[in-house]
Amino acid sequence: MKLVYIGPKEIISHHGIDFKSGKDDKYVYINYAMNIYNAIHHDYKKNIIYTHTIEDKTTNDEIILERILSLKPSLQIICEKEIQNLSNLIDKEIKHIENLDNLTNEEKETYKNNQIIMRNYRLQRETNKIIYNHLIEIVVDDILDKRLKEINTPFNEKFWHCLQSVQGELSNHNKRSIGSKLTTIHKEIITISLKINSIGK
Repeated sequence: MKLVYIGPKEIISHHGIDFKSGKDDKYVYINYAMNIYNAIHHDYKKNIIYTHTIEDKTTNDEIILERILSLKPSLQIICEKEIQNLSNLIDKEIKHIENLDNLTNEEKETYKNNQIIMRNYRLQRETNKIIYNHLIEIVVDDILDKRLKEINTPFNEKFWHCLQSVQGELSNHNKRSIGSKLTTIHKEIITISLKINSIGK
């Protein structure tokens, strides 16, 4: 298992290989999600507003991956199992091409070769997504554990995406549903605010 940038969402068919614009590799959000985790993961005192200095991505991918996997017991085993299941699914999809009656033999061969060419690309892209999703789950665990009411970040598309993911996870996390509101705050500096509804025990 490794963490490495791959690229946009692939579109594979018997006509060729293309890429879907606007579907970023989750890799590009991982450093931002890690900054959110680092910002909220500490002890809290009542009526104090805490700030955190954003870390630029200077650490290599291996160290970032090690940090993420260290945040939760058995996370490496869980991720490796999910990646293996995905690898098996991709191989089944490639094999199933032989049974597609709507394609000629030549089209089947082309489609199969395109899938084989893109197999590792797909697998790594989904690996990045698996790691990102688990990191978001860990962020939400911290929010619930510390009963946070609000998280503010600098205004940019990457933080917005991460907080949207946090918002989605809050709405369906371990059979709990916590409401939240994601907005921008327009002051001297524009920021993003995720306000979280009251968290019970």
